[in-house]
Amino acid sequence: MKIALASCVALAALAAWGNDVAGHYVLQGVMEVGSELLLKPDGSFEFMLAYGAADYWAKGTWKHDGDGVVLQSAGKEEAPFRMLRSEAGKPGLIRVWVIGKNGKGVANIHIALQAADMPLGATTDSEGAAVFPDVKDANVAAFEARVYQIEAGPFKIDPKNKDFYFEINGDAIQQVLFKDERLAIEGKDLVMTHWKEGPAMRYKKE
Repeated sequence: MKIALASCVALAALAAWGNDVAGHYVLQGVMEVGSELLLKPDGSFEFMLAYGAADYWAKGTWKHDGDGVVLQSAGKEEAPFRMLRSEAGKPGLIRVWVIGKNGKGVANIHIALQAADMPLGATTDSEGAAVFPDVKDANVAAFEARVYQIEAGPFKIDPKNKDFYFEINGDAIQQVLFKDERLAIEGKDLVMTHWKEGPAMRYKKE
């Protein structure tokens, strides 16, 4: 009976600790970066980070583990771009379209087109189209979302066609995939070191 009672007390203490760790945390002391982390009492979390024009997010589960908190994102790694189709198009120009999952064009995606030994570059407009001159033997396309420092490709394209449609996966670009991501507990703060090239990020509980 004493052992069972001690076990119950220990579990209650652990639950109380978990509830104490749960809460809303805000990044402190990092210039030009805004970030928040919400640890919910039910064991789920939400994360956001804004840096310049780039926005990132994550959702998943968390657990208390000794002197730290461990995050597991619910998402999986996916390709940021995929080819949908190509069409004959119109003579006189080559168009590469970038379409979001909502079916709308996506602007400001840089596209590199390779034709024989002639590299060409263009950026998608408000309709999601990057327009190139009608060069012969255009057979490779590559993509760059500069705001997010994402590059994709090369993709082989059929030089007989003139219009090429690609889909961009915003979740694959913006979602942060935390896998066994450990944040150290320091007092009431959480310290993240996910981005190895940068300084440790300290989140204060509000």
